[in-house]
Amino acid sequence: MNEFRNVEKINPFKYILAVDIPYLNLEKGIIINERIKNTILANGIFVIPVYENKAYDMTILDESQLNEGYNEIKNELTRLERNKYFDKKKLKEFSDNISKKMIQNKENLIYLPLKKLQEYDEYTYTHSLNVCVVATLIARNMGLREKMVRKVSFSALIHDIGKTKISNEILNSPNKLNDEEFRIIKNHVRYGYEIALKNKIIDEDVLGGILYHHEKFDGKGYLYNKSDLEIPLVARIITIADVYDALTSKRSYKKPWNNYETISFIIQNVEKIFDKDIVSVFIKIIGLYPPGTKVMLNDYSVGTVVAARETNELQPLIQIGECLIDLKQENKYILKVFKE
Repeated sequence: MNEFRNVEKINPFKYILAVDIPYLNLEKGIIINERIKNTILANGIFVIPVYENKAYDMTILDESQLNEGYNEIKNELTRLERNKYFDKKKLKEFSDNISKKMIQNKENLIYLPLKKLQEYDEYTYTHSLNVCVVATLIARNMGLREKMVRKVSFSALIHDIGKTKISNEILNSPNKLNDEEFRIIKNHVRYGYEIALKNKIIDEDVLGGILYHHEKFDGKGYLYNKSDLEIPLVARIITIADVYDALTSKRSYKKPWNNYETISFIIQNVEKIFDKDIVSVFIKIIGLYPPGTKVMLNDYSVGTVVAARETNELQPLIQIGECLIDLKQENKYILKVFKE
């Protein structure tokens, strides 16, 4: 619940600000006394938004489950590097569990739990996990059958296994790759396909996600220059999840993009890189203001988006201080987006 309190009616030492007003050097939790009240009035502020904190159930995967997935993929890819084989049963069980949790989740507030790397050589593990989470959410919201959602989830989890055949010097190079290095990088999709076959993964949908996730909708991707619906559905889903996580991740050669810039890039490249119908589903999941976006509301309070509302991409859940604000319930809107 949100209410506006007229400053003139505030009883000194009674009410506490629930929002930060940084340009007045007022922080959340400060008590409004007579001097502060006069300062607020002198700055032309006659109402102060006071928010009541509420609890929202929006977590699909908690941190322990993310860490479990990270450890599973790290262990199996490390095993793969050593002896050319991995325990596909373990990874399949984990991806099936993610699918099950997402299919059973009935909340329309979605918090997107992603794990970001601490060290550059962790990227393949964290990226594989994150792409699995995002791709599975997309597949679920497309209304695909549970069997197909599970295929998307598993293919996304192992989509980059081919990178285990590429040296870390190339993968983590801080410099622009030369033509030969880029040729080697591009071949990771073929390497991944071959590794999957050696590990007795024969499902065409799963294999297609691995082999074709760098194809582009306009035919200018790699390795096979497939376009439009020639690209298998699983690969078209993974492509969006792959780019989203790659752009928002820190790498040795780039800083992470913020979520708002990344969503803008994806929208701008509809029918160039991405399938427009799948992008439409993705935007409904993550919203036009994705988690992590810093925003100003129409009452001039500043907060951070923490969850998207599947049924309304314009009214996400906002964190202001320690309070969670549901824009739909508060009947508020986002006035400004901070790009940094």
